[in-house]
Amino acid sequence: MSSKVTIFLTGATGYIGGSVLQRLLSHPNAANFDITALVRNANKAKVLEAQFGVKTVLGSLQDLDKLTTLAANARVTIHTADCDDVEAIKAILSGLKQRHDKTGELPILIHTSGTGEFADDARGEFTAETVYNDLDIPTIEALPPDAPHRPVDRLIVAADVEGYARTHIIMPSIVYGVATGPLVDADIMNPHTIVTPLFVRAALSRGSVGVMGKGVSVWENVHIDDLADVYIRLFDAALQEPEKVSHGREGYFFVDNGELEVRQLLQPIADTLFSLGRISTRELVPYAPGEAGKYLINEWLANFLFTNSRTVGSRARRELGWSPKYTAQDFVNSLPAEVELLVKKQDAQAKTSA
Repeated sequence: MSSKVTIFLTGATGYIGGSVLQRLLSHPNAANFDITALVRNANKAKVLEAQFGVKTVLGSLQDLDKLTTLAANARVTIHTADCDDVEAIKAILSGLKQRHDKTGELPILIHTSGTGEFADDARGEFTAETVYNDLDIPTIEALPPDAPHRPVDRLIVAADVEGYARTHIIMPSIVYGVATGPLVDADIMNPHTIVTPLFVRAALSRGSVGVMGKGVSVWENVHIDDLADVYIRLFDAALQEPEKVSHGREGYFFVDNGELEVRQLLQPIADTLFSLGRISTRELVPYAPGEAGKYLINEWLANFLFTNSRTVGSRARRELGWSPKYTAQDFVNSLPAEVELLVKKQDAQAKTSA
């Protein structure tokens, strides 16, 4: 490459964004990258600049002018922060349009959505028969416009259709695994997924691991390292062989490698917490009507955690040569160690705040 690739990254201190940033920093062409991250924490921003050579701008997704300017200055924007923030994506898209109007080039947007778009209202009572495939675009486009993540995704696709950006939407399923690497060691990024800590905190507060319905609703899953690999493969392809990678209306990339019933996740959590003496039973104890929301942040999220979202990610395998290393059984096998780590961290935080 004759000039540096300018990259704007949101969510750099988060679980997914930090994992992507680590892969960019260790990329064979890293010396050719000019990375700028929007960061809320001033101390983390200083460390990113001093130790990792990442340019930072202090701010949040509410700083719309900054989002627009940063996107306008970047050849590639990788958005890994809030996938439901409509105003934030409008600001980013405005920046991409400014860049296109000024330079004539097609800036690249790699956006993080999620397969929660396909969630039903099972509440743990049944396993859905429908399995969605990312090659089936009409089915994706037939989703209700107010389905989770759809308002943002529709705006992104429209930008590509209008011709001022080349857009790609990565849709992870449940992401698992404790992230490792230099940004974790430097205490820059969150090393944990969302789901496992939620269930652990709820169980510690309740005294047992709760289950909604029969616990037989099913989600796909993917390891954080395998997910980060999709971002890098897509990033490389979009820059080097853009005509060979789908974008816009067809640019959906589901990311999954196996599926589990929610009770298959909850049981190892219950077994581990019981063995640690932190809950009263290793049995999964059904939530009473309206109870789950008290422990899982709110009722909407509690219901969401017990939905079905069954998907097959064909596009990344076909177009990017993606070959995930980890399976659903690896997720199950990893839970005891992660639960123990989460309990130790919670105990340490309790002592600090005492």
